[in-house]
Amino acid sequence: MDNSFFSGSENLYKYLVSIGLLLVVLTVYYPLREKQELEILTIQLESALKALDYKITSNQKSVSSLKVNANGGVIDKQLLNELDKLNQENNLSQIETEKKYSEIQFRRKYINLYGLMCWFFIPIGTIIMIFGFVKWKTAKETDDKILNAQSEKLNLEVEKLKKEIKNIT
Repeated sequence: MDNSFFSGSENLYKYLVSIGLLLVVLTVYYPLREKQELEILTIQLESALKALDYKITSNQKSVSSLKVNANGGVIDKQLLNELDKLNQENNLSQIETEKKYSEIQFRRKYINLYGLMCWFFIPIGTIIMIFGFVKWKTAKETDDKILNAQSEKLNLEVEKLKKEIKNIT
């Protein structure tokens, strides 16, 4: 049996096919799954953003009506506390809204990155897979020819031994 590096080249080509196939499958599956999750999360964040915007708007309306009431009459501490509380809620809601908007922008960058990954790794995986298939087929054909030649050689040796045995007897 030949112990050179190329004697097991058929296995190398099988691994190349496997790696190429795995690269294509993972490149399609993982980025698309992540992209889908990111798009769902983006939709959720955008709806939360709309809810926060509505809350800010309603709080601003409440602040405006409280200011009108305060200007028209006597300002009491409870009214000022309520006004201060609504202003704080508006500020917190504004900060939360800005945070969610930044998160949406950040996630959109990742969605684009996953799209680029698909276009980069699918051709590489396909090329590796096709190369492995072609080389595997070539190596298999060569191995089959070698096995056929060895089989013919053994058959000739058996025939030769049979003739020698007939000649001896």
